[in-house]
Amino acid sequence: MAFSLKQFLREQFIVPDFRKKFLIMILGIFFMGFFLSFLICINWGTDPYSFQNKVISTRIGWTFGTWQLFLNALMFIFVIIFNRKLIGFGTIANMVLIGYISDFFVWVWRQCIPSQLFSGQWLPAKIALFILTLLGFVVAASFYMNAEMGLSPYDALATIIGNALKKIPRAISRILFDGTAVVVGVLVSLGTSIEIRSSLVGSIAMCLLLGPMIQIVGKLLHSKKSDV
Repeated sequence: MAFSLKQFLREQFIVPDFRKKFLIMILGIFFMGFFLSFLICINWGTDPYSFQNKVISTRIGWTFGTWQLFLNALMFIFVIIFNRKLIGFGTIANMVLIGYISDFFVWVWRQCIPSQLFSGQWLPAKIALFILTLLGFVVAASFYMNAEMGLSPYDALATIIGNALKKIPRAISRILFDGTAVVVGVLVSLGTSIEIRSSLVGSIAMCLLLGPMIQIVGKLLHSKKSDV
């Protein structure tokens, strides 16, 4: 059955607690881009997908937001084909906004925050900022995903592949999927002057921890809802 924009919009607006979920989703998207901008400036690692896209965008000379939107649009086509039920307003907001929000705040931080913080000359402050930013990004991602208004094209593809690989636990399939993004980023950087060594450790850590941590936070949020 062909994708119907009219039917899609009708299904989105009849979601229970639409306004509340939409607000949670938008706040999650905004703060994911906000915290991602710090992770990019700190250069100790981002989530695997952002790591891959940052390396590729640097290699080809595009802005991070523009390349991420382009790749998201390609993935979006596959999601429509294989499981359009994963698509919602959150899918569109994620694929369009996060990269550009991050680009904007990266520009802001480089104008108003002393370079010593990001270069590591103020190492204790940089470590503290990285930890707080990493936690903030995970919490924001959890709120976005638990709004249940559609997955990002990247997360939707991970879900589709995880459902197809029934014999592999979901957490393991997600780690493998994220690991592939890290490998792609490393391969693209080969033969260039792109510095990835400092960011690779953090990206690998995110690859191992992000999926499981989002599931844990999601369970906590749902348990809170059930107690109300």
